[in-house]
Amino acid sequence: MLTDEQKTLIKKGLGKGVADTQIAESIGAKHMQVFSYRKQLGITASQVLEIRYDTWIRLLESGMSVDLVASLYKVKPESVLNTLYRKRKFSYTEAKKRGQKAIEAGFRKAMGLTAQDVREQRLETWLKLFDSGMTIDSIADLYKVKASTVRNALKKRTAGMEQPVCEGAAFDW
Repeated sequence: MLTDEQKTLIKKGLGKGVADTQIAESIGAKHMQVFSYRKQLGITASQVLEIRYDTWIRLLESGMSVDLVASLYKVKPESVLNTLYRKRKFSYTEAKKRGQKAIEAGFRKAMGLTAQDVREQRLETWLKLFDSGMTIDSIADLYKVKASTVRNALKKRTAGMEQPVCEGAAFDW
């Protein structure tokens, strides 16, 4: 017989897509007790799997590592990535990018900055680095962008700046 606390924990585990056997092991119950209670709740094994995949995607997009997600569900990291790709056409690389953007957006919001403010500050920094002698390739590597992105941004920025004109003055070397 399951206690009320065990039933609550089973519901919580199923709500995160945890397998019956893993739930049973963690709450000190038998697998068949968890299985029977899940059936009593009207939750199918395929529904649990779908919930698991949704949970994995949320965890990965929030910045959790594949290794940690895999260890929580007692599977191999390759299984997480391969299953999500096969079942959901999920790209971990794209998820990492979205997760990083979400973190950056939260940071900007906390600092009271807009995305445009950040772009302008980045461009100012690129200009200072370039003026100090750093190459465009080095700046691009530092910011993990293409060299053409830095080059084009610097061209646009310097095109808008007026060049000093020395009328009739010759340099005296």
